[in-house]
Amino acid sequence: MIRFRRDFTSELDQLPDVRQEVRAACLRVWGTGADDDALTQLELALQEAATNVILHAYDRQGGRPITLEASVDTDACKLTLYHQGKDFDPTAVAAPAFDGTRFGGFGQYLMGQCTDEVRYIHNDQGRHGVQLVKRRLSVPDGRKKMQLIVEKFNDIAVITMHEEQLDASNADDFRQALAPVQKEFNKLVIDLSRVRFVDSRGCGAILSSLKHATEAGGDLRICGVSKPVRTFFDLIRLHRICEICDSKDQAVAAFQKKA
Repeated sequence: MIRFRRDFTSELDQLPDVRQEVRAACLRVWGTGADDDALTQLELALQEAATNVILHAYDRQGGRPITLEASVDTDACKLTLYHQGKDFDPTAVAAPAFDGTRFGGFGQYLMGQCTDEVRYIHNDQGRHGVQLVKRRLSVPDGRKKMQLIVEKFNDIAVITMHEEQLDASNADDFRQALAPVQKEFNKLVIDLSRVRFVDSRGCGAILSSLKHATEAGGDLRICGVSKPVRTFFDLIRLHRICEICDSKDQAVAAFQKKA
C-alpha cells in the first residue's frame, strides 16, 4: 500500500502534476499492466473535483490551501481533497442537460461516472472536502451503475438518489451501491427528494438498509419525500417503522440531538 499527502494551492496549472503523482502511485501498486482507461477516469474525476474547489469553493482565488490525501492498495485508490473554502451542497446541482440547453452539472456527473464512490465531507475539523474511490475491478458490462450522492456530516451519512424511481428494476442496485457506505456508517439519512415512484421492492431495499443500521447500533431516517411516494408510504404505514423528516437538515439535526 502507498499513502501520501500532497499540499498545493488553488491554481489550475498545478493540477497536471497532482494527477501525475496519483497515476504514478497507482502504477507502482497495480503494476504497469493496470487498466489505462481506469487510470484515465480516475485522473479525470480528480481534475473535476479539484477544479470545482478552485472555481466554486474558492471563487477562483489563487494561493488558497488544498490538501490531497491518497491511499492506494491492491484493490482500490482512495483520494480525499480538503479545502477551507465555501461549503458545497451537491444535491442543489441539477443534472446536466445533454442537448446543450443548459451548462453546468457535468463535473459532478463525470465524477460519479468515472469512480465507484463519491462522498462530500462537511465540516471535518473545520474543513470541507470530497472523497473519490476507484476500484480496479469495474462494474460488469450490462449492469447499471446506481448513482448516489453521499454526504458526510461527522458520523452521519446522507445518501441522495439520482434516480426518479426506486423499484423492482433498481432495488438490488441500490442495495449494492449503499453497501460500502453501511460498512462505515450506522447512522443514515436517505434523501428521496428526486424520487417520484417507489414500489414494494424499493421499500424492501430501504427496510433492509434500516435493519442493517439498527443491528450495527445505529438508525436510518428518510427525508425529502414527494407526495406520490408519501402516499405509498402511508398505505404501508412506513412511518411507524422508520422516521420520515421533511429535509436532510432536519434529519441530521434529529440524529445530533439524540446523541
